[in-house]
Amino acid sequence: MTRTSAPAVMWLLLAQLAAIAPLAPTIPVWMVLVWGAVAWWYWRIVTAAWSFPSALVKVALVVFSVAGIYLQYRQWLALEPMVATLVLAVILKVLELKQRRDHWLVLLLCYFVVACRFLFEQQINAVPVAVLQLLAILAAQQMLYREKPAVAASVRLSALMLIQALPLMLFLFLVFPRIGPLWSMPLPSAKAQTGMSDELRFGDIAELSQNAALAFRVRFEGGQLPPPSQRYWRGLVLENYDSQRWTVNRMGRLTTPPPPPLQGERQRYVVTLEPGAHEWLYSLPVARVNREDIRYAGAYQWLPKAPLTGRLQYTVDSVLMQPRTEASNRVLQRNLRLPGNDSPRARELALQWARQYPDPADRVAAALRYFSNSPFEYTLKPALLGRNNVDEFLFESRQGFCEHYAGSFVFLMRAAGVPSRLVVGYQGGEVNTTDNYLLVHQSDAHAWAEVWLPARGWQRIDPTSTVAPDRVALGADSLLSTQQGFLGKSPLSLRRFDWARDIRLYLDSVNYAWANWVLNYDSERQSGVLSSLMGGISVKRMLVGLLIFGALPMALVALMMFKPAWRASRREPALRYYHTACRRLARRTGLRREPGETVAAFSRRVGEQAPEWAPWFAALSSAFERCQYRRDSDALSQLRALKRPKKLSEKEIANA
Repeated sequence: MTRTSAPAVMWLLLAQLAAIAPLAPTIPVWMVLVWGAVAWWYWRIVTAAWSFPSALVKVALVVFSVAGIYLQYRQWLALEPMVATLVLAVILKVLELKQRRDHWLVLLLCYFVVACRFLFEQQINAVPVAVLQLLAILAAQQMLYREKPAVAASVRLSALMLIQALPLMLFLFLVFPRIGPLWSMPLPSAKAQTGMSDELRFGDIAELSQNAALAFRVRFEGGQLPPPSQRYWRGLVLENYDSQRWTVNRMGRLTTPPPPPLQGERQRYVVTLEPGAHEWLYSLPVARVNREDIRYAGAYQWLPKAPLTGRLQYTVDSVLMQPRTEASNRVLQRNLRLPGNDSPRARELALQWARQYPDPADRVAAALRYFSNSPFEYTLKPALLGRNNVDEFLFESRQGFCEHYAGSFVFLMRAAGVPSRLVVGYQGGEVNTTDNYLLVHQSDAHAWAEVWLPARGWQRIDPTSTVAPDRVALGADSLLSTQQGFLGKSPLSLRRFDWARDIRLYLDSVNYAWANWVLNYDSERQSGVLSSLMGGISVKRMLVGLLIFGALPMALVALMMFKPAWRASRREPALRYYHTACRRLARRTGLRREPGETVAAFSRRVGEQAPEWAPWFAALSSAFERCQYRRDSDALSQLRALKRPKKLSEKEIANA
């Protein structure tokens, strides 16, 4: 059995901690404590204070830890519990380390743990962290074969290995085929999902506005951004209402109608959604999404054919001023339904409008006047509402967020006989002037209404703009930044500090470039890059590329590590002068210095076999020894003068 040294064990534990620590926001907190206990136990084993745990103890540790993972997540087939199980295996394996190969196994598993972090964090700031993790693991591997601690040497060699692998890694990134997944990745659990839901209750979007996270970025072709009043990023249409919540009409989503033709001046843009589970897309209607795995689901909604995970990018063509006339009698009837008899006061008010105004457009105007003339307050902290939530909001609390105004407006319009529906998505977006694109955050989440007017089709109505017009004109940040609770779930976000705006936008530009050129490097982009760089793809070109980016760096490193002695001598002038004199002497006399022969011994041999050169070489050897070993500054100039073979006069011999 091959034991490892105590320094190697310490480095293994440090490498293990470096691999696990960045996953702390994803795995349960108690797993970090388990690692600390296991590491302490194994260190006591190494120092001969404790013994290895018995089989019964190890089984108990596994059972309790697995039970803890299940109680934490309440499921197995999700990303977080599966990663937590891998981390748990890496931690508990430490209590079985008896041979060097066991250490190797733990270190190899640490590489998988490092890779798992990229399932949750794909920003560019994760790259330097991963590099440091790899350095720690490589250094731990180096320490396995060192009897004495050599931290600097191990880290230096590990860094050299990473630098050596960098060209080959870049080449493989460029040319390795972009194929689809070989298996289906389980979706993240609800804990990992943020953003819009497919149902809406009063207060949901107000809670979402406390989140500073980025939802998606949008880059417009030509750099011309639409005005803020047109930045309504349509996500889902909610048509069903059960007195407490709005939900999507799932039966309607099963159909696949043809997308409406675009009529008018098109505006093209690219949307890049942040990593997550994507079951619907965001666009400016009327839109056409240019992806084969996306389908049109009616009501100007675009949905993936199957749920997509990770970072998602798609190109959209939109005609912002195109009328939206897609409707049928069944759709219009569905958008008139109201359940039960709740909120009777709101129903009565809507019936008065229906009797007073035969034209549906006038009923819409009457509802907007009601919101404008009443003392409503736009707030992140609205009062809690009961069963008759619409009545309580319209006539009592009059405090609400966008979903309160939009939901109550749709309720009033349906009660007044005007087909209406609720739309959820995002409104606005922050302009990054550094690179001229839009950042849409979770705090930009918004809800608005659509009403059907026979002469004009579906019309977007945003009752929030009548109460808080700055919400649409200036954005959510400018209106809500002074309210308590805004970005309350992101206390460390740079968006909370005005002075950090330029820094934040610059860092986001870097992350956006990283997302475009690295994370979204798909097969289509790969084909274009390879055609421009290599003129096409062939086996011969691939082999030449591997030779250049793989073998050449290794050859350069080998030359650096095994360079000849004369290269080293160039750094020492005295040694260089002495070797030059020896080579010139060999050309004249045939005498060569033997390997391992000292300077004095070679000088004596020259005196015996070539006496005519002995005075010169003896003076040279004396000057060299004084320069090399006594650090005599005058000897170097004498050595430079003596490097050419010649016969010396008695005066020169005496001076030397």
